[in-house]
Amino acid sequence: MQGTFTRMTVLVVFLTLLAGCKMHQTAPRPTIPLVERIINDLQSPEHRMLSSFDAADPHGDIVLLDSPERCFNLSERFVTCDDRDNVDGLRTPDQLPDFAGERITSILDIVYTPYDRFVAAGNDDALREVTARAALAAMDTVCSLGPFDHEKRSRKPSAKLLVITSPFMAAHGGFDVDTLFLSTAGSVPVLSGPEVMMARVMDAREGASNIGILSDSASVHSGVYQTVFKELCRKRGDTYSTLSTFAVPGEVASDSLALSAADMTADAFKQILDQYSRSGRSTALNAIVVDDYSFPIDSLRSSYQSILSHPSEENAFYRKMLAKDFEFIDGAQAVTEACYRYLREKNLFTHNIAYPVASAFITSPEAKGYMLTDFDVNTLPAESIDRLQDVAPTTYKMYVQDQYHARGN
Repeated sequence: MQGTFTRMTVLVVFLTLLAGCKMHQTAPRPTIPLVERIINDLQSPEHRMLSSFDAADPHGDIVLLDSPERCFNLSERFVTCDDRDNVDGLRTPDQLPDFAGERITSILDIVYTPYDRFVAAGNDDALREVTARAALAAMDTVCSLGPFDHEKRSRKPSAKLLVITSPFMAAHGGFDVDTLFLSTAGSVPVLSGPEVMMARVMDAREGASNIGILSDSASVHSGVYQTVFKELCRKRGDTYSTLSTFAVPGEVASDSLALSAADMTADAFKQILDQYSRSGRSTALNAIVVDDYSFPIDSLRSSYQSILSHPSEENAFYRKMLAKDFEFIDGAQAVTEACYRYLREKNLFTHNIAYPVASAFITSPEAKGYMLTDFDVNTLPAESIDRLQDVAPTTYKMYVQDQYHARGN
């Protein structure tokens, strides 16, 4: 379970120095017993595994930790994005995916999600342990063929970059992953998706930033984004920036991040600004970060342009809430951009001449708490398969091909 909060231009990675301090040196709370045990037991399998991590080895995976739907959407962005030239890194598409030669592995948590139930039950320590064990599973090279394979007869590559995209994991388990990795390996890179998105807004401006986060209602109402934001401001020494959170307009279910274009209304952006107005805040927003990888962000941009270009009393009311430098931040793009910069800066791209590959493993509970098993697409409910084919067609095809080859075909 890797963690290095390395700050790269507009990026923050979990476990290094950020604003001159290490997270575990100043945080007031103790780590959970699991982390303490691994740190203190130098002969434990977990400690020896983390201590042997080679930060210079480019052959590991980029590993995503989150719910299936968020992993699907983000994986699709990784395997299809073409924002840069692969030779010189300039922001010029070159008809080759930016992560060519890389393996994007998702750890699909179908056991412990949705994470908001931990917060609702006041069971913060359990969520912290789930996060730490998921990070350990990402680093381990062994897994099981299925839930009844206790001999762990299957293997997988270790992570070379761990991406914690869940705001719940980042808020409640990030400190523990940080402490674990710094105290054992010291160089495992872990990227916190929510921090990356917020830092991108803050790094682009001098002085205070007024940031909005758009996400599902469960995440918004849980307060996890405020937790991440406060810790980020503490590390940066920023006492002026502010954060507001907005629930996805028209969201049908609180445990779903997905919202199809058909569910969106033409006034989605205005509905978001109405939420801001009702909060009583009056400071103009510098940016809204869309931390919903399936949200049709272009509809927001279109609505924004309409507010700017069509004079009316209503639009004048909305314009007062927006700073002159206002922008939308695509959360998935911010995460992949951060990963790209890190891998390029550290020379960790594989440089294999091949298209990126997507694979997945699923969580499976056992007596000792956390186990990964090989992922079989056909074990998903029919509606989940339909959703995967809809939001992540390239990833879905790769999952099926991966299974086909794994069975010796």
